[in-house]
Amino acid sequence: MDHEEGPVASGMIDPDVDLDIISNTYRAIVDQEAFDAMIDSWQAKLGRIPDDEKASKQLSRALLAQLALARTTLDGLDIPAENDPLARAVQDVPGPALVLSPEGRVVVTNTEGASVLGARQGSFLDLDRIDPRSLETFRTMMRAANKRANRSQAILRMSPLNDGDAILAESWLLTPKIEGAAFVVIRSLEIEWTDRASEMLAQAFGLSAAEVEIARIFFRVRDVAATAAARNVSLLTVRTQLKSIMAKTEAPSQVELMRILAMTAGRAIQDRQGKTDTWRDPLGREEVLNLADGRSVAWTWLGDPNGRPVILCRGLPMCYLLPPDSEGQLRDAGIKLLALSRPGFGNSSQHPNLSPLEDNLAALRGFLDHVVKAPCIAIGLSNGVLPLLAEASLRPDRFHALIAIGYTGVLDRSGIRRLQPTQQAMMRLVGMLPWLVDLMAKQAHRMIQTYGVDWYIERAYRTRPLDYATCKDPNLAPFIRNACSHLLAQGHQTFVRELLLARSDIDPAIDTLSVPLTWVAPKEDGVFDETSFRRIERKNPRIRLQPLEKAGELALYQQTLRIVDLIVDTAKSTTFGGDQTFRPSL
Repeated sequence: MDHEEGPVASGMIDPDVDLDIISNTYRAIVDQEAFDAMIDSWQAKLGRIPDDEKASKQLSRALLAQLALARTTLDGLDIPAENDPLARAVQDVPGPALVLSPEGRVVVTNTEGASVLGARQGSFLDLDRIDPRSLETFRTMMRAANKRANRSQAILRMSPLNDGDAILAESWLLTPKIEGAAFVVIRSLEIEWTDRASEMLAQAFGLSAAEVEIARIFFRVRDVAATAAARNVSLLTVRTQLKSIMAKTEAPSQVELMRILAMTAGRAIQDRQGKTDTWRDPLGREEVLNLADGRSVAWTWLGDPNGRPVILCRGLPMCYLLPPDSEGQLRDAGIKLLALSRPGFGNSSQHPNLSPLEDNLAALRGFLDHVVKAPCIAIGLSNGVLPLLAEASLRPDRFHALIAIGYTGVLDRSGIRRLQPTQQAMMRLVGMLPWLVDLMAKQAHRMIQTYGVDWYIERAYRTRPLDYATCKDPNLAPFIRNACSHLLAQGHQTFVRELLLARSDIDPAIDTLSVPLTWVAPKEDGVFDETSFRRIERKNPRIRLQPLEKAGELALYQQTLRIVDLIVDTAKSTTFGGDQTFRPSL
């Protein structure tokens, strides 16, 4: 085994524990419950190993060889089909399909829903996409989702973006496991005609371009006279061309021709069926900066388009940006909140040849130099604060003030022992053997693809009632799912690099920090320990801890107004060269 696969030393062998780890690792490739058992086995193993640079030598060569083989096995497997009930609702639909939250936001959509109806995950469905004849029926369905009307299904007419003919769609309520509001499913009952269908028709039956166009229009309008009107030709011309098409396709009647056209259209779109839309900015404002080194840095924004810039950098928690409902408050304060996609997130590229901290610093500096161009306030969610701290220590003039929201091991290393078992095991193992955590992350990614975001939510938050309830709120589901897609857009490697980033040695940057840092510490995230956290204030008087009541890891969605108030107060304190030691309160 080479130096990346395991240690040189033979390591400590725990026959029962090692066997459990190996067995559960293989089972976890296909069994969701085995993933939990695998983590429990690792917890037992790590409990016997000191947490230092020699820890990896405590793992036996035989154990690591078996785990390396499991990684090879996993690499050879196909991506599984999704089993997420919301994702399943848009699968195998030969046309637009989407799921709405009770307040009307898009929770999930397929590729046709995005292209034909302009549906973006996390945004409200544009009511212009509802045909006026179906608007009242749609509103009744939305009231029923909130238990204010008695209706469970309906037929709607949808208006495509291209002003084409209305699309008939079925709609019904999808009730979550817990009591409360329901989701609204909208699925096309019609088959979309694509360019691929035209190509297939021409190649399979030798139709001319004019005949393909007649077939396409006839399939859409289902009437000879309407086809002639749409084509702006005589009825006789269309009848003659249809006879030629029927002869070439060997269709004995127009009914049979319609069946052939429907099968062709369905086959043409089959490779797109079931595919959920790729990650997109729910605000529809994403911009991408292309740097000279080939790096792409993407971001979106909320608030005043001409306002004072404030940067927001996310971390691993499933929060990508503030809910759009807070936009008015930011706009009134003259703030433009720039939600930066750090390397590997969303559409921002990552450079694997750089360490995670170097990679993040390069992207951050490019963004500050080319987009922000002036000192600003910056907010880091969890590990998102790390590159901000590193840059502030090197270039204090970059920032007026920093805000950290949520737990990060850099500010309190002792908190790692209070993390959830999965997070704790991965945090320890990534410092020992990154390739092993890559295997575990790939297994988890596979489970998310198989069972949906709910699989992750169960393991991340089931012991944290507040966060768990937040994830189960149908109206917050669009934001949480969008943030999850933002994290996984480029695969599981982003998750692994985030764990490596959390182990970066930037303690000296904290000791020498010369700009104010407000650390907002949610009291119900399962990690909060005020005695431990207060030590950071004693390390540097520029840092102030602010415990946040009724908030967990998803504080951005649980205490949005209070967090926006903090951002506004911090901005006001520096607008006219205010006192840099100002301490806004929550």
